[in-house]
Amino acid sequence: MIEQELEKIRRRILIVDDIAFNQRVLEKIITKMGHKIIQATSGEQALQLVEIDYPDLILLDFKMPGMDGIEVLKLLKEDVRYREIPVIFLTATEEIDAMTEAFAAGAVDYITKPFKTAELNARVNTQLRALDHAESIRRKIIEQHELIHILTHDLRNPLVACRGLMELLEDGDTIVEMVAPNVANSLQKCLNTIELVRKKGLLEQEMAKLDLETYDLLELIQEVLASWETAFTDKNVKLINRVSEGIQVKVDKTSFIQIFLSNIISNALKYSYPDSEVEIYTEDTENETILKVRDKGMGIPQYMLPIIFEPRKVTRRAGTLNEESTGYGLSLVKKLVMSYGGDMHFESKAKSEDTSNHGTTAVIQLPKIAA
Repeated sequence: MIEQELEKIRRRILIVDDIAFNQRVLEKIITKMGHKIIQATSGEQALQLVEIDYPDLILLDFKMPGMDGIEVLKLLKEDVRYREIPVIFLTATEEIDAMTEAFAAGAVDYITKPFKTAELNARVNTQLRALDHAESIRRKIIEQHELIHILTHDLRNPLVACRGLMELLEDGDTIVEMVAPNVANSLQKCLNTIELVRKKGLLEQEMAKLDLETYDLLELIQEVLASWETAFTDKNVKLINRVSEGIQVKVDKTSFIQIFLSNIISNALKYSYPDSEVEIYTEDTENETILKVRDKGMGIPQYMLPIIFEPRKVTRRAGTLNEESTGYGLSLVKKLVMSYGGDMHFESKAKSEDTSNHGTTAVIQLPKIAA
């Protein structure tokens, strides 16, 4: 089963070696394994490349001119973004005694020169199996944390609403017939959320097929925005909704509103600067309805964009007013939009990269529903 999973995943492997012959040998062997090769000829170049193309595994030469392998490894382990990347040292036979220092610094294995294809395959695959297993566990933990957030946070709003309505009844100023429909609606939202978590398999790696129905996109968005109005006002962020009536989408309503849209909109608000704006609008193609949520906030660093949906990669960041961020949610959000038959990605420029045009746009692609 694990071998089958490894065959499906094309990993990014960074080779760091100052000898061109070693680079060619390693490239030939690892390319045959089906993985993408990233190459660096020095420790300094390796540290630059991990910021551009986050590798899944690093093969690191022990002895190089300038910054040696131990120095590179220590710098990687000091950075929270890269400390989880497994590192295998490439070493000459006479350097094996020095591997004690390498393991103490955080290396996971070593391969001796000259390279033997069978040994290299075995040691690389061992680390990729461990990586696959760790990703599966981390994904499960992240999604469980996200579901706990849903149950503790998203259930709170309708329950608080119920309590407020019941208090009105206790004061004797409100007629039961006026309050009952709102109480019933709030409680139904709670039940829908519980049912989604309990029956639809959000705790499982392979989520059960959701019950998709056709809804008016504008109505779904307005239902979400009603619960975020106060938060936008408190941060003085202007919310512009340009979505037109009559655009149909086929989704599971509970997950789309309470998990998917709520997550996208809360992130747009969290990373927006006060006195800025968040805009929601749509674009049409022949086969897709494209929903976009654009902010003018701090933006996403370029190194983070390729890994933003990967649960094992560290993407936690506080908001513009230091709002707390768990880093959870986006892997589940991606999973949900794919269950609707769609996809999503982010387009972004961080403020440090572009001071005049910074911000992020969440691009959500949904199958077009014929009118």
